[in-house]
Formats: sequence, C-alpha cells, structure tokens
Amino acid sequence: MPNLDPFKFVRWMNARKLTPGRLAELAGVDQAFLESTLHASGPVEIDDERLGRLATGLAVETGRLIAAAGAGRAVLVRSAEEMYRTRRPIQRDGIHFYDYYSMAGPEGRVAPVILDILCPADRLPALNNGHLEPAITVNLGPGDIHGRWGEELSDDTWRVLAANTGADRWITGDSYVEPSYCPHSYALAGDVPARIVSYTADSNLAALIEENNTWPEPAFERWSQFIEKGGLAPEELLRLALARRGYTDETAAARLGVDPGSLPASLDTLRALGAELGIDYRLLLPAVRRHDAVGKTCRTVEESRESIRPFGPYEVASMAGAPHLPDLSGLFVKVAADDGDVPMRHDDNETHYLVTDGEPHLDWVDERGEPATARLSADGSAWVAPFVAHRWRGTGAVLKFNSGGHVGYLDLFELTNTYEPAATLRRGHRDLSGWGYQR
Repeated sequence: MPNLDPFKFVRWMNARKLTPGRLAELAGVDQAFLESTLHASGPVEIDDERLGRLATGLAVETGRLIAAAGAGRAVLVRSAEEMYRTRRPIQRDGIHFYDYYSMAGPEGRVAPVILDILCPADRLPALNNGHLEPAITVNLGPGDIHGRWGEELSDDTWRVLAANTGADRWITGDSYVEPSYCPHSYALAGDVPARIVSYTADSNLAALIEENNTWPEPAFERWSQFIEKGGLAPEELLRLALARRGYTDETAAARLGVDPGSLPASLDTLRALGAELGIDYRLLLPAVRRHDAVGKTCRTVEESRESIRPFGPYEVASMAGAPHLPDLSGLFVKVAADDGDVPMRHDDNETHYLVTDGEPHLDWVDERGEPATARLSADGSAWVAPFVAHRWRGTGAVLKFNSGGHVGYLDLFELTNTYEPAATLRRGHRDLSGWGYQR
C-alpha cells in the first residue's frame, strides 16, 4: 500500500483552506483518520481507495500526497557484488550493445549508471534519442571509446573519449557534460574493453515541461514561438516582466527618471527597477555559456590532470563542467589519509560516489546522529543526502558527482529572495500546523 506524507497532506489542506471536518465530508472518509494523520511524525500507510478520495477532496493528483522514496535516509551504499546483480543487457541495432548497472541511490529517483560498451570498433554506433536529464559521462577504461552525437560526423559529433593509461590513474579518463535531449551513443575504439559512468541528473526543466504538457496547444505554441524569436534575451525578458506589471519601457524609465534607451543596459538601472517594480534583476543579466555546436562540454585527461589540487587530506581533479549547467559537477578524488587526518565534510546537495580503486572507508553521521561506516572496494557506490556529515579515509580513489536534485542553484536563488529564509524553512519543516482554523 502507498504511504501518505502527512506534511504534504497538511500543506494541501492549508492551500485549499479545508478543515478536517469539511475535508472528511468532501472525501467521504472517517474524520478520526484525518485527525490521526495531523499528528503523525512520518509517513502513514493508506489504501488506494482512501488515498484517491482524499486526493479528490483536495483536487490534487494522488502523487502529490505520497511520501518520497528514501525519505529520512542519510546514506545508501551498494557493494560491487550488489551492483553487478543489477545488470541489464541492452539490445540496439540488432546487437548486444550495452550492459547497464545501477549505482546506489534512493528508489524512485534519478541515479547514475555504469555501462559496459559492447559495440565493436568497426561499427558506427546507432544513436539514441537523447533524454531530458543532463549528464556527466566519464570513461572508466581500460580502453578508449568513440562517442557519437549526431547523424552527420564532424569533430563535434564524433570523437574519442580516451582512458587514462599513464600516470595518475585515479583520473580514469576523458569526461564531458551533455545537455537535455542530446542524441548520443558509444562504441569501442579498439580491442580493449571499456566502460563509462553516466551521471544522469534531475533536470531543472522537468517541472516546467510537465506543466507545459497541460497547456492548451495554442498557448504552448505562443510560448515556444516567444522563445524561438529571442524571448530569452535580457531585453525581451525585461519587457515580459514589465508588461505583466502594466509597464512599457517608456513608462518604467519615466518612473525611474532615466532614458528609456538605458534599459536594460545599466546594472544600476536594473537594480533600481528590481527594487521599484518587484523584479529580480539577476534574471536580466546575460547567461555565460561554454559548449560546442551540439551543446556538450568536454574535458580531456590532460586537462583534468592540469587541474590537480589539494583539498584537505585529498587530491582532487575536475571533470567536465559548464556554467549553463551549474548544478552538475564532478571530481576525481584520490584518498590517502589516516583516520585522524580526515575531517567530516558535507555538501549542499545530494552526492553520488563510485569507488574506482582500493578499499577506502566511508564514514558518516546517520539518521539518529550516530556514527556509521562502510568499507567499499572498486565498483562499490554510495549516495549521500544533502548536509550529511561524511568522509573518506584509507587508501583508494573515488569519483564524486553532485547535482541539484535537492538543494540546487534555483533553490538558492529563491532563498536569496525569501523574507527570513531560515525562519521560513524552519516553519515549513515537517509542518503539521493548520493555517489557524478551529477543529
């Protein structure tokens, strides 16, 4: 049976301005059950029929009331043997094309995968259709692979992703970042077998695309045409924001006592507009991009090697990254630290790790605030929730990946705009308070 999330449930009761008694009448459910849910400290088991009645009474989809998978977990680990048992053979273009394996991660969420590349070097690999989620892809070796990103072959759509066969083998190979819906495929570049890790992350566009799918078709066409005609340029975004508030360039400039021609060129003018009209001026600054003709951003082994630097007791090197995908980041990490030399650290978003060498220990503070540890060998993996204190110690190498599936840059932007953000988060945390109704 599904689990009802009491915090989501109460939030929707507040949003709909429904008392328990009124919702019980609308949904045709027992008020005593509703009252007990309002005092629950965690997910409540519920049958499908009752869940459907509550969703109907609240005028929401049932999925908006269900508890998230993995809720409350600090760390999930998966041994190499457990990962091998997730193998899924993939047929494509009439051959055994890949073997897929899943790394550690909560059920129901996007998680990284490892692929055995099986398409032979003498065959042009058939393209897939791409997917919404952007990704970091890293060659794990031991051999090189060919990557393909388009029907017509060019320097941008057909290149070798090399494995590291020299020094610093903890930097396993070339890496690249791919954007949403970028077609891609891989083949061996020789006789040496090869694997990749594909760190596929939640897309910040997912909620918008789900919303767009509910719009009338003429409305979506106007929206897409607006973007295609340059609607995301700063001056067009400014006009969009002004029009919503009943302003033109001329009347907004008059309000500020500036020349209309200064919109939106002056940063000081943008800040003044934001303060006066309620606009976040940062959206009107031009975005920084760094990618090739098909949208991907690559980093070679040598470029990663040039980025080697100390980070506390570790040595780290950068994987491919791009400013237009700021939530997506990856590091090669060399672990060679004694127990007493390694402080606990945390990240502001979820972290996935893959062990590539040695048998290092992962230590963390668990859900109860107690110390926990796991020893992982090559191909072992771990998922760490945001702000969970943890560390690696011993000797080995790990790949570290971060995404914005939990606390991302859009969340941080919103928090910088929020009145009393810490108080707001604390008030909302596991909130079972009504908006002030009497029961």
